[in-house]
This record gives sequence, structure tokens and C-alpha cells, in this order.
Amino acid sequence: MVQRRRAAGVSAILFLALYVLVVHVLPIPAVDAGRFSQLCLAAVGALVTVLWARAAIGARGRIRAGLFTWSVSGAGWTTGQVLWLADGWHAGTATIGVTANIAFGVTIVATPLAAVLLVGRPSASLRTLFDALMIGGSLFFVIWALILEPQLRSGATDLGTVTYAAADVVILSLVLLLLADAGSTLRAPLEIAATGIVVQFAADTLYACQAVAGTYRFGALPDLLWLVAWVTFAVGAPRRSELRGVTRVSDGGRPRAYLPYVPFALAFVTGISLVAGGRSLDPVLAGVSLTLTALVVLRQMLILGDNRRLTRQLSTLVDDLRFRADHDALTGLANRPRFEECAEQALLPDAPGPVSLLLIDLDGFKPVNDTFGHHSGDRVLVEVARRLTATAGPGDVVARLGGDEFAVLTTSPPRPLADRVLAAFGEVFDVGGETAVIGASIGVTSCSPGERGAGQLIRDADLAMYEAKRNGRNRVAVQM
Repeated sequence: MVQRRRAAGVSAILFLALYVLVVHVLPIPAVDAGRFSQLCLAAVGALVTVLWARAAIGARGRIRAGLFTWSVSGAGWTTGQVLWLADGWHAGTATIGVTANIAFGVTIVATPLAAVLLVGRPSASLRTLFDALMIGGSLFFVIWALILEPQLRSGATDLGTVTYAAADVVILSLVLLLLADAGSTLRAPLEIAATGIVVQFAADTLYACQAVAGTYRFGALPDLLWLVAWVTFAVGAPRRSELRGVTRVSDGGRPRAYLPYVPFALAFVTGISLVAGGRSLDPVLAGVSLTLTALVVLRQMLILGDNRRLTRQLSTLVDDLRFRADHDALTGLANRPRFEECAEQALLPDAPGPVSLLLIDLDGFKPVNDTFGHHSGDRVLVEVARRLTATAGPGDVVARLGGDEFAVLTTSPPRPLADRVLAAFGEVFDVGGETAVIGASIGVTSCSPGERGAGQLIRDADLAMYEAKRNGRNRVAVQM
């Protein structure tokens, strides 16, 4: 797919080079060069119409409707170019007539509609609203400074030029904002098409300036920019392989945060150029400038708030991951690594003591798993954890070491605690409508801090636990 699009790009460059050669380099009459220019614009518009309609045939759902709508946009452009060329065939230029304006109006309406159908509506968040206002306000600043205000000062009343300039602001704002919310699927065709819309915006702006000054003729620079824009649309037309199984382009991808600052930078450069050229900002431009400044400040405040919220969420996530790393997923008790870490700290020479360990192995648990299933076995383990936690003291560490083996690390007298644990197992366990009797063999060992390490303490408790099993199970054995 990349190779095909690269080949299409090379062909487009060669075509544009041929256009520049014929229209701007070869010594042919200006009227003929203008006719060739307009014919190229109409031909490329027809190509875009065919390519996007062909892509729509292989698509489904909203994607199909969006691609067909983009094809209609191309058809409107092609029709407008043909009508405009017919009006100016002999003179090499002409004011856009009513019928041609209607055709171009189809493009103005169909382009944003196609973008909405392809990408989906942007989220109605406050930040999205500020982004839309920033993009629209920045582009309006440029349009007013370069087109509308000079046209008003000159007393011109070309409604078509004003309409195209205002519509470009709306279309470019909407398309850029929608593209920012789009996901990765078909992003390449949409980004290429968005680039074409940006060039189209530049071409319409330049045409409006030349129309106001009365210098536009067929084959002028706006024609080249229009041709670049529509050739870009042709290169960006999706291929059928890209549309296989796709019904919606947006996948909730994160918007590009820098996007609103691109038109803002354009407005800033325009304002600097006006001031450098000795032109003062009129009340409209001054008001738009203040509004844009306020929007930038408010947007940064929203971003700061978002960052704080994300920081809190990240902190919560880190705490959750730390808890998961130190605790058993089923019971919520400390796991073996956490238990061994606590035991090592409790056995440091300067730690308070003595330290006792109760190692608990369940009696009669395997038949519960075999008879009632692992789900019932998990319920028993969770209930065991609850009973051990309720029996242990507030400073004790209760852990599940693995399987049906539990442990309690305590600095309180171990024998009363072990008796309380045995008493807690005297109550039957619910295993989903049935009851089961589960006992506990408990091995107990104690030492003063610094006498033994955690590994030795656990081994001694393990020996005591096996002694309790040999002596008849469901009892306590002590290994000092």
C-alpha cells in the first residue's frame, strides 16, 4: 500500500512539473496557458470524483457514505471549473457566475459533511470546544486581515469571494479538529486529504486577494495551488485493501494536542506582518487577538487540570500495582515475597521482639476442590483469609504463601493466637449450598531478633507444621 501511494505521489509530482512547464515556462499565449490550466483543474477534479467513488464501492456503512460524499464534492468542483472556464474561455478570466457558484457551493457543503461521516463527531468536551474556537478564530484573523477587511475598504461586493473565504474557515477548522480526534485506521488517507484542504485554503485566500486587486487570470498562482490540492486529494484516495472490514474510522485515539496552535501561529505571523508593514490592527482584529489570547490561557489551564488529574490517576495506578506486587490476587493477603520482606525486617537485631511465626496448612481442602470445583475452593480460601485476619492482632502480618498454605507473623504470644486460629476453623465453610469441614495444622516457632533469618524461621515453622500433621492434623505443634 505504501509503495502504491508512493508511486502515485511520484506521478503527481511529474504531472505538476508538466503543468508548470506548460503554463509558466513555455512561451505560449497567456490565454491558451490559462485554458490549459483550467482544463487540468477540471480533469483532476473528475479524477478525484472517480477515485473516491470507486473507493466507496468497496466500503460499508458510514465509511461508504463519507467516501461517496467526498466524490460528490469532487463532482461539484469539476462542474464549477467547467462552467467558469466556459465563461472566461475567450478573455482568459471571468467572474465566477451564479451557476458556477452553486457548483462550488456543493463542494463547500459536501467536504465537511464527508469529514463528519468518515471520522465521526468530535467529543463535546470543553477542551474540544476551546480547540475549535482557537482554530476558527485564528483562521478568521487571517481571512479578515488578508481578504475581508481589504475588500470592505475597497468597496467591493463580490459575495462569492467573501463566502468562499468564510466557508474555508469553517471547513478547515472542522476537518482539522475531526482529524485530531480520529484513530489510526485510514489515518494516512485522511492526513493526505487534510493536507490538500490546507493547500485549498491557501489557494482560495490568494485568489480572494487577487480578485480584490483585480489581478487574477486563468493560470495564475491560485490555479497551481488548487491543482496541488486536488492532486493531493487524488493521491489520498483510499484503496480497497485499506477499507476491507472497516466501518468507522475513529477509534477513540487521543487528539493531537499541538494541532490548534498551527493556525494560531499562522494568525500570529499574519499580525506581525501587518504591524511590520505599518498597518495598525482594526477593532475587529484587536478583538480577535484578545479573544485568542484568552482562549490560549484557558486552554492551558484546562491542560494543567488534565495533567493534575492524570497525575492523580497515575499515582492511584502505581499504588494499585504496588499492592498487586505485594499481595495475593485472590485473598488480598500479603504474598510470599512481601511476607519474607516483613520477616527479615522483624528479625533485624535492633527490632523489637520476640518474633513468632505460625505456619498454617489446611486439612481437608483438596476434597473440596475435587468435589465442588475450584470456584468453591477459592471461596474457602477467601473465607480462611477473612477468619485469619479477624483472629490476628492489629500489628500482625497475615499472608498466603501459596496454595492452601498461610502464615501469621506476630510479636504477641504465639500459643493463644494459635488456639484462636484453631477455634476459627471450628465453624463449617459454605461451598455453594453445601458445607465442608476444614481443619488446620499449625506449626509455631519463635526467636529473638538477630538469632535467625527469615528462611530459617520459615523452615523451623514448616517442620513444626508437619509434626502437627503426623500427630493427627488439626492441631498445633511448637518448634523452638
